[in-house]
Amino acid sequence: MATERINDLKAFKGFIEERLSAEGDEPTLVEALALWEFANQSDAELEDALVAIREGFADIEAGRLKPAREALDELRRTHGLPE
Repeated sequence: MATERINDLKAFKGFIEERLSAEGDEPTLVEALALWEFANQSDAELEDALVAIREGFADIEAGRLKPAREALDELRRTHGLPE
């Protein structure tokens, strides 16, 4: 999809109407916005995400792991977030 579409309000309205007419749970506003952003990523952004995922799997296979609690604590310290 074209990246210009992300700022097209009519396209967003259509996207939301499709989501609301589908069976199942309605997304929250935050979920809907995240889905919209995901659906409108550029090919380069999608490729970057795939590269990062592949690197993550390679780290796992190589045993380069960190306990989740330790990783979250490090993120909090790095970004000055509360516990």
